[in-house]
Amino acid sequence: MLDSHPERLVQSFLMGSKQSRSGQRRLELLSKIAALGSLSAAAKACGMSYKGAWQAMEAMNLAAEQPLVVAQKGGVGGGGMILTPAGDALLGAYQLFSDKMQHWMRELDTLSPGVLSQLDIMRKISMKTSARNLFHGTVIKIVHGAVNCEVILAVGHDMQVVAQITPESLERLDLKINSDAYALIKASWVLLSEDIAGKFKTSARNEFCGEILTIEVGAVNSDVTIDIGSAQKMSAIITNKSVESLGLVVGERCCALIKASHVLLAIAD
Repeated sequence: MLDSHPERLVQSFLMGSKQSRSGQRRLELLSKIAALGSLSAAAKACGMSYKGAWQAMEAMNLAAEQPLVVAQKGGVGGGGMILTPAGDALLGAYQLFSDKMQHWMRELDTLSPGVLSQLDIMRKISMKTSARNLFHGTVIKIVHGAVNCEVILAVGHDMQVVAQITPESLERLDLKINSDAYALIKASWVLLSEDIAGKFKTSARNEFCGEILTIEVGAVNSDVTIDIGSAQKMSAIITNKSVESLGLVVGERCCALIKASHVLLAIAD
């Protein structure tokens, strides 16, 4: 059923496209399949693995609720694939929309120079999550492992967040060097300690020290917010007894410790 507010679909497409381009990458894959007649050739042309391309194709077919791509005997390059009428219709609509959007964006930038730069800010503030701590950054390093991969995001001036995710998650999120991503950390996953900067080392890959801004005391737990620099804040939920034993006071310093496995990564899809 067609959305009764199609402008919302356009807005979502615009505000998500710069972040991950996952939707565009899937549609570009569809275009390459139509042109090359082969999933493996299309995957190579899009810089994707065959497994990733196959998963993207399955996701498109599932989302469309009808086949967009089907196998055809006699194809070259590892299995022939062709678009169904539904796939042709979707690809045609995407190409028309892309052409019109590019024309509109050029016209908009001419009418109001600099307005397009505000789309990035609108995209960031539109994201909703239950995690209290949300950091937007750029992937600067990826260490591949058989069981887990380590992803490092630059989230501010001289500030990094280290996350540990599975290889499957890395491929599903399509993370690469210079990809934009969000690091999400639940406040209950943040451990607090006295200011340990330079005193001793911990096993936590993420360590942020700064000044305590607020302490909101509840019946059992307290919500502690710390200024960790680079215009970033970190919130932690700890017991009232821990606040007392650590001697936490507004205006004093403390450190937030987060295991890399407790950092969730997200992209705008």
